[in-house]
Amino acid sequence: MPYYLLLSRSITHAQRMSRTLERAGITARFYRPPMGLTDRGCSYAVRVPPEHYPAALGLLRAGGLPPMRVFYAGSDGTFSEVSF
Repeated sequence: MPYYLLLSRSITHAQRMSRTLERAGITARFYRPPMGLTDRGCSYAVRVPPEHYPAALGLLRAGGLPPMRVFYAGSDGTFSEVSF
């Protein structure tokens, strides 16, 4: 199942992103990103369903919590970086 990964700079940032999205009714769990997507050891990722991605990005920008990078995970398991 495809999804978007919104990378954050720290666990605190990921928790805030997740909490902001959850309050808006968007399921957004945070966890460590897969190896190879980041070169920073302290990065975390928030997983967002494709149908909620535009709204999620808007909410995070409005809340001052933009992601560092965004990746799209296709149904075949490959990741591709998305410009936002």
